[in-house]
Amino acid sequence: MDKQAIKIVCFGDSLTYGYGVLETDGFCHLLSENLKEKFMQISFDVINSGINGHTTREALSRLQGSVLQRKPQIVTILFGSNDSALQEGNYRTPIEYEQNMVTIIERILSLSGTHTFAGGKTIPILLTPPSMVDTDFYPYTTNDRLQAYGNIIKRLAETYHLPCIDLFSILQSIANPQTYADCFQYDGLHLSKKGYAFLYPHLEKTILSILQQHGMTP
Repeated sequence: MDKQAIKIVCFGDSLTYGYGVLETDGFCHLLSENLKEKFMQISFDVINSGINGHTTREALSRLQGSVLQRKPQIVTILFGSNDSALQEGNYRTPIEYEQNMVTIIERILSLSGTHTFAGGKTIPILLTPPSMVDTDFYPYTTNDRLQAYGNIIKRLAETYHLPCIDLFSILQSIANPQTYADCFQYDGLHLSKKGYAFLYPHLEKTILSILQQHGMTP
């Protein structure tokens, strides 16, 4: 009997791509390897569709080719670190950011067909942009701005009844300053191997919950 196939697209910027770390350290590889171990009866195809430097504006322009035509069952969406950065060519106002995210969400939810879960929908998982080491080394964004963009994501998750992983709050919950700093690379913005390892279980837990809700058990 052929294995059931589940396709997951990880849609985002450099934080999804895994800038500055080995491919094996990023979210996509960890998902692919760990889900295959837990669900021997399912064939998982985890696609890394993160591109360095992208904002929600670029995300919209490539949504069709990067996500929709692949017909995934699950899409993780992580944008905001670049959108919030006061850097020429990158900055997207909170209003544009929210509008772009609404369009991305609604177009993904409009997917239908034999690939979808029972209920006929592709499921987006929204991730807030993670916090950072708030120093002058990377002056284009701050935790205050990142949190504001993350609040938009949390509000959209409530509006559309979607799963949301609040990476910002998870990182901010780390009490030890050195442990917190170790979660980032030298720039204080991009996640380190330890940062991905710390956040990954929250992503896996959310995806496991979705799979179990649709009758798939490890």
